[in-house]
Amino acid sequence: MPELVEQMYCSQQIVIPPKYPYILKRYCKAAIKTQPYDLLRWSFEYFRALAEHRPPPVKLRLEYPIYSTEGGLTRGCLKVLAHQLYVMKEIPTSVLKQAWQGFCLDRIELRRILCLCEVYMREESVPFFHFLAVAGGMLTKCLTHTMILLCEALTKEPDGGSAAIPVDEFLTMYRYLAVMDASKDVKYLNGYREGAAPPEEVAEEESTKSDRKLKEMSSLRMVPDMDKGMVAGRQMSTTSGEFIVQTIEKEIMDYIDEQIAILPDPDLKKKKAKPEEKLMIRDILEQFIDDNMDIIVPEIEEVEEEEEPIPEITMVYAVPGIGGTVDAEIIDDFVEYIKEVCKVQAGTVMPRNIRHFLCPPLEKYIEPDYSANDPPPKEEVATDSKPTSPKSAM
Repeated sequence: MPELVEQMYCSQQIVIPPKYPYILKRYCKAAIKTQPYDLLRWSFEYFRALAEHRPPPVKLRLEYPIYSTEGGLTRGCLKVLAHQLYVMKEIPTSVLKQAWQGFCLDRIELRRILCLCEVYMREESVPFFHFLAVAGGMLTKCLTHTMILLCEALTKEPDGGSAAIPVDEFLTMYRYLAVMDASKDVKYLNGYREGAAPPEEVAEEESTKSDRKLKEMSSLRMVPDMDKGMVAGRQMSTTSGEFIVQTIEKEIMDYIDEQIAILPDPDLKKKKAKPEEKLMIRDILEQFIDDNMDIIVPEIEEVEEEEEPIPEITMVYAVPGIGGTVDAEIIDDFVEYIKEVCKVQAGTVMPRNIRHFLCPPLEKYIEPDYSANDPPPKEEVATDSKPTSPKSAM
């Protein structure tokens, strides 16, 4: 019994850090407000942000009902991301991925946003306002509502205020979204739209052609010219051994004949080599070439053609919050209106300016065709059980 009593713990024996209850209370409140999909992953990112003195991935309040995308992006997440990354005009993709994973959001949705920004697998950073504008378009149904949402996400005023933002930031995002075409589903191959070849491929093809020419030039080997004492370049390979033997043999025999023709003794000029002597010279020459073939014609390793890698396919679905390309006249009219309004608002734009009845449209209105959705007229059945159309029944 005395041993058991000595091992018992009491409140005096357990030392609790004084800040532990405060940290645990803040953590519980943040988890309740954020409602993360993966609590373990979010907890890691939460405490990591606190250790690095960064704003943690915590929503300002509980969202209900939650307006989110398939990847989990919500209006509250967008507002927190905007305040976390606002200090950077160009966001490195590594920093953006870290902030994105802090909310346990889907990576595929981030890839779609970067594809629409035309930076995926091309550049290592993305402009802040371009990313925020495209991400905001994922959460709305039209371009007008997207611009209102961006004002609410970027403003530093408390909830319920005027949600004013600088006019230059507003116009930067509007002009970027207005010229973008996201009205239909598009397939991206390695970050490029399907059917649009990347401009870098042309340079790569030219570089590969130049590399091939350099290899061909390097494959040229020097063959001694017995007549002129110079070198002549010929393209050789392991399959041209017979050609080399015949060429060198001919040059040697021509050289011997020329030397005989120079001799002063006319009797020697008439002498010809016997067949057995020619055969002996040929055997010696072939033996010499076989022994020194590695020097005369070095082997060229055949490089197998590398298979083209399978491109990374990203399917980007239509984004109603961005829509199709806006006409230049509509853009000019709206920009002129906003510039006039911001003169009396200290250079800021507010959502109420967009909702005002004098505000020109931000996008082209397409009237829906309700007739296409009308069901076809049903056939009426007569008393004699013969089907008749409505016209015949009348």
